Amino acid sequence: MDKRKVVVTAVNACCSLGHDIDTVWHNLKQGNSGIKPISRFNAERHFTKIGGEIDDAYRDILDLTGQSAVSKNGELSLLCGQGLFLQENAKGIFESYPDIGLILGSGLGGLYFSEDNLKKMYETGGKRIHPMTVPNVDPNSIVSALSRRWQIHGHQFSISTACSSGANAIGTALDLIRNGRLDCIVTGGVEYTFTTLLYAGFDQLRAMSRCNDTPETSCKPFSQGRDGFIMGEGAAMLVLESEERALSRGATILAELTGYGVTGGAYHVVKPIEDGSDGKKAMALALSDAGIDSDNIDFISPHGTGTALNDQAEYNAMAALFGPKTSDIPVVPIKQLTGHMLGASGALEAVHTVKCIEDQIVTPIAYYQAEANQKLNISVGEANQHSIKHAMSNSFGFGNNNVSLIMSQYHH
Repeated sequence: MDKRKVVVTAVNACCSLGHDIDTVWHNLKQGNSGIKPISRFNAERHFTKIGGEIDDAYRDILDLTGQSAVSKNGELSLLCGQGLFLQENAKGIFESYPDIGLILGSGLGGLYFSEDNLKKMYETGGKRIHPMTVPNVDPNSIVSALSRRWQIHGHQFSISTACSSGANAIGTALDLIRNGRLDCIVTGGVEYTFTTLLYAGFDQLRAMSRCNDTPETSCKPFSQGRDGFIMGEGAAMLVLESEERALSRGATILAELTGYGVTGGAYHVVKPIEDGSDGKKAMALALSDAGIDSDNIDFISPHGTGTALNDQAEYNAMAALFGPKTSDIPVVPIKQLTGHMLGASGALEAVHTVKCIEDQIVTPIAYYQAEANQKLNISVGEANQHSIKHAMSNSFGFGNNNVSLIMSQYHH
């Protein structure tokens, strides 16, 4: 039986580059960075003092009607959903579908709410913690808040697979629509990362860049002299629909989601497999699922964290899969500009990939200096027009949770 086509009809994002997709996309096309000195807490005692924080001014536009005791990650979920559902192309989904699915990824859940109330517990002996602590610490609070606000009644759950959470949410949504469970699913990822505990933990792990004096180019994916990633935060969401139902409601189709590959390396709690064999397998599975081969890929959104080990393993995976073509395919590691949004990063990178397909463009980053033993086609400084029929977006998480997604130009 032929698989049902699954299409993307709307996208939105909020992160250090802006509070809506138009602003985020403008900054990505310009190669602008959202990395700045940390303002949310005193980072002077840490090795890394910079990050991709979302501007708290988002609360000026956030509609919290009917909501109470929403955690910070819940607010980001509501903000991103609000901007998504108010788009002209998305408004019709509530009239067209009796049940819409909602599947979001998050690596941390309500860690900020937990940390804040843990402090209060020790200060007051447990008498002043928030009565809604338990539901807001729950990772599924990002789904619950959004479903209540917009009265979404279909399948709804959260997925947590570290840095591949958002990508796994998208892939799971793809499978559910293909299999006829639902005709429409809102999916993506949400992560509120700048908590003192989490930041101190990553700082002690020594995985973050210490190039504090040059925040815009501190994270150097696949470059000489790279010394780690930079923390980011935010949310990104996509509306996925079956092709038949999207066309029946007259929706504009931005791209087609064609492939999903996932593997578990079963190797180490944080280190990647050095030869990239698990990442290569995830990419190969995604290509097989999409019914194409490696020669058909015109664009790659890599995991690209800027850490020495992860970048080398990912390069090894790409080189093993794509061979000599590896140096020709445009590669855009946007974590340099946005920071690493952990469980939401794969969702943002999927949104970025859809926009690149829609506009047939390869966006730039701010800095790239190739390693002596590897060469990638990474644009610096300005965007370039480029024919993109099929694109790959990779997310490789802690614990060797690997996801590869294939997005394609839509043809009826």
